[in-house]
Amino acid sequence: MKIAVVGGTFWDIFVFGEKPHSSIIKESPGGSGLNVAYGLFLLGHTVDFYSNIGDDWRGKQTTEILERASFDISHMFTIQGGKTGIFIAQDDRPIAVDPGVNRREMKLSSLSEYDLVFVTGEVSEKAIRKICENARNVILDVGPGARFDTTNLNALVIGNEHECSFRRCDVVKMDSKGARWGEVYVPGNGILYPYSIGLGDLFDIVFVHNLLLGKSKKEILEEAVKCSQTLGQKENVTPFERISLLESLSAKDDTLKSPGESKDASHHGD
Repeated sequence: MKIAVVGGTFWDIFVFGEKPHSSIIKESPGGSGLNVAYGLFLLGHTVDFYSNIGDDWRGKQTTEILERASFDISHMFTIQGGKTGIFIAQDDRPIAVDPGVNRREMKLSSLSEYDLVFVTGEVSEKAIRKICENARNVILDVGPGARFDTTNLNALVIGNEHECSFRRCDVVKMDSKGARWGEVYVPGNGILYPYSIGLGDLFDIVFVHNLLLGKSKKEILEEAVKCSQTLGQKENVTPFERISLLESLSAKDDTLKSPGESKDASHHGD
């Protein structure tokens, strides 16, 4: 099963705590595209990750971290003289974003060789439409930055309640209230997350993983909601650090173990 993830790479800076002398600052690689690709890698999938990255120290630090984890960076395109994207948050509030080289057009083949392509709204509308026209089994998470119409896109579209309030979505993430896929609804436990940034990426990872295992819509949503609720209570971590916990969680939970021989990736099953 060949999987491609197309999306953004950022350097995340998170400040936890309101008081200057007691605040905790954490930095790590990030971006929805990278987070999803890395999470699927941790769950045993072979993933080609397509993204732009700068040749600055943040870009070099990112690739060093990924290479130490044996993550394939061969499809990450280094832009000479380019600046890696930066995302800054204070607790659960985004306060600054600089997309950097994520603004640049990406070098992409048709991606037709892949069984499943996951793409995020960090990529330009032009690139997304091209991917949907040429690839099979496309999953799009629209994310907060995308503003285009998804009505005629040949893709399974995922978004949160706000993102899906003005466009077609197939799967709606509803935070602690659960998730919906068409007529199938799985409730959450209603417990608010201390830090919700990045939990949508975590949901997507577990969603795709269980989709590739051939599970039903209800089972897929149940696993994605369950994992979000479990790791969503982990405080003072960046999204990348939270996703890294999937590796230890998968060793304890049969539902998250490596898929071995994945099943049909079609997203039109019941």
